[in-house]
Amino acid sequence: MDGILEQQRQGYEDIERLEQAIVDLMLQNLTKHRYRLVREQKINSLLDQIQARSKLLIDMEADSTGLRQREIDGMVEKGFDGFYERLASIHSYHRQHPDAVVNPPEMEYIKYKNNPEEIEEKRRKLVLKAKESGVEQNPELAVIESESLQMETFLTAEDDEKLDTMFSGEERFGRYVDLNEQYELYLNLKDVKHTSYLDYLVEFSRFEAYPRKKKNQQKYVEYLQSLREYFEGFFLRAMPLFNVPKTHREAEEEFAQKWQKGEVAGWQDDSTDSSSGQSLFCAACKKQFEKDTTFAAHINSRKHKKTVARLQDEQKNGEGSADAVLERALDEKLEQDKETAWLEHIVRTYALVLADKISDTKANVERRQALTEAERNQEIDEEEPEFAEDDDDKDDQIYNPLNLPLGWDGKPIPYWLYKLHGLGVKFTCEICGNAVHRGRKAYEKHFQESRHATNMRRLGIPNTRQFHGVSSIEEALSLWERIQKEKKQEVANSDTFEEFEDSEGNVFNKKTYFDLKRQGLI
Repeated sequence: MDGILEQQRQGYEDIERLEQAIVDLMLQNLTKHRYRLVREQKINSLLDQIQARSKLLIDMEADSTGLRQREIDGMVEKGFDGFYERLASIHSYHRQHPDAVVNPPEMEYIKYKNNPEEIEEKRRKLVLKAKESGVEQNPELAVIESESLQMETFLTAEDDEKLDTMFSGEERFGRYVDLNEQYELYLNLKDVKHTSYLDYLVEFSRFEAYPRKKKNQQKYVEYLQSLREYFEGFFLRAMPLFNVPKTHREAEEEFAQKWQKGEVAGWQDDSTDSSSGQSLFCAACKKQFEKDTTFAAHINSRKHKKTVARLQDEQKNGEGSADAVLERALDEKLEQDKETAWLEHIVRTYALVLADKISDTKANVERRQALTEAERNQEIDEEEPEFAEDDDDKDDQIYNPLNLPLGWDGKPIPYWLYKLHGLGVKFTCEICGNAVHRGRKAYEKHFQESRHATNMRRLGIPNTRQFHGVSSIEEALSLWERIQKEKKQEVANSDTFEEFEDSEGNVFNKKTYFDLKRQGLI
């Protein structure tokens, strides 16, 4: 039997392998909703195993029995002799059992690396290949016998059977909610507006619309409990990784604050003051009435008077004050109201979390109402569709080994056109952030585009024709500096370059001409 320290080591190793299995599952790119749902359930199961092993390790670290410390003390006392004793016992065991099968621990978790969709695709291609090669009879069996696609995945036959029985037909493997049973309970409540199932999906969480005086019915409480149990069960089945305890805790804190402030929807009159809204409640008989006439008739009835007389007799005999009994009855009534309000609040919270699925359910119900019975049955029998976005991704995977540019139709352009335009030559523009342009035409065109002009202005250089073809920042700055020097020289030499002629036909430069003219010599 392994010691405490060895059990701890195995526990930590198991936790690491479980964490790696979760990572392998999350990295798989699955497209089918069915596979994604099974994956989430597997991850939830692995997380439970991690928690169980972690709790066991914490108990071992606490060492309440003292066995761990005694084992450590024994190892210190024996030193290497104890180590060689254990090693000898291991050798002895394997000599006695030479044919013992050893299953490496990692083999248990290797199945989590295999993507079931990829294996299905490989099998499908091999079956088609077997059919094309002339295997007429049972090509699938020929494929299984001829290749090693017997890899195990996280999806097992038990998972398929469990998934088929886990959801109703309306839920479609957790895509939608099925509130038909709760809808029937709602219709059996007193004085409710009979609505269609579609309207019920929109209005079922608006509990403030239901009359306050009728919320003390037992059927209404059972209806709320049914909604709560369904949503909590739906989370476990369709969203196993959803943190239900955290949502429940946050909703409980929010409800406590609102109840204390009297802000719970539909209970504003009775949440802050126990005496308000209790005018139709008989504390002696612990009974709630809906109308003033029935309440007045009850007060004058024999039964009520007998109950009041009995309470007064108990007070005289010292069995308790009648006022205390009435106050206790009011407290019980308030506590019952609080429990009903809490059920409404938690159901409303769950409905907000599942708002998208409820909206999808409504759209699905409307769509199915337009189908015939044969179309509905056909839809149930069909294989579940893959996600649309993933289908698009698969369609976009075009065979393009030469990495040719895509044309207007989304397909690679012909190779001759690629060579004609010189798209194999790449030009880099440092001014545009080392942007790469394929072909001389695109490279020449980009000098007139706004991106290049903006980057030139950031360098303090105008994007003129003189800088066309200059892509290096250093070259552009050097050219701009040279242009500025030339402009300054032109301004300085303008006096000597311009020539003027006087009335006698003598030619002077600009400076000499104006000097002589100012002196009156010309």
